[in-house]
Amino acid sequence: MLNPCADTIGLRYALPVREIPGGAANRCYALGDSLILRIPRDAAAATDLAREAIVIPYAVAAGVPTPPIVEYAGGYMVVTRVPGADAVTAPVAAGFYEAVGEGLAVLHTVTAVPGLDAPAPDDPVALVNAYATGGLIDAATASWLTGWFGRLRRPPLPPVLLHGDVADQNLMAGPDGRFTGFVDWGDARLADPAIDFAKLPLPAADRALRGYLGTPDLGDWPARVLWHHLHWALGRLAHPVPEPGARHWTATPYARLFSIMRFFTAAPGQWTRLLP
Repeated sequence: MLNPCADTIGLRYALPVREIPGGAANRCYALGDSLILRIPRDAAAATDLAREAIVIPYAVAAGVPTPPIVEYAGGYMVVTRVPGADAVTAPVAAGFYEAVGEGLAVLHTVTAVPGLDAPAPDDPVALVNAYATGGLIDAATASWLTGWFGRLRRPPLPPVLLHGDVADQNLMAGPDGRFTGFVDWGDARLADPAIDFAKLPLPAADRALRGYLGTPDLGDWPARVLWHHLHWALGRLAHPVPEPGARHWTATPYARLFSIMRFFTAAPGQWTRLLP
């Protein structure tokens, strides 16, 4: 049975309503073939949807490939439908992640959004010290990790508008496998632009950076991106609870840590020079 609100909205648009797979935050419905209806599952999701209502017009105005808002009414949002399916479901073509990087380069030209804050970043060294103090790692390992973060540390970049959840479930691929747009802006914020590459597995992040920068020379960006990957991998170890049914690649608690290890067995030279 459809959500009564979805039925009502479908009648108002004079379009058939069909439930489709949604994210953790929103129930999703196709309105005909051209629109998507998103209804938040709880109060926290409603807050995220309100953030999307603020951010999406800025992304659209900048030229970012993302579906514009047709209607936002607090309890729901209607957007245009992006062709294809998300990259978890659909196969992607060569150049897909490079095109994602090109889209992020456009997004990151937005440096201010009224009502959107830039939270202070966390320091991974504090997490390392907490693990050592709590007896989860030994002093030598803590020193080794602190030294690695020291090698990766770079001067902060000015905050820009981030999508905040650049991962396959939020990247759309058309029938030809090409990138067609970003969806789900509930985690958008102003922050370090390298964070937008930290929810992609490192092989995909490497390709996205090449599209973002428009050159095979990635400069300091691998260090900036690896900083966040390593930080978040350590953070996930503090909460090793599986998320059955979740579609993101880090739903299994140790996925990110072992993904880093696998990547560095055959990583491009611009990355292997960052090893401790």
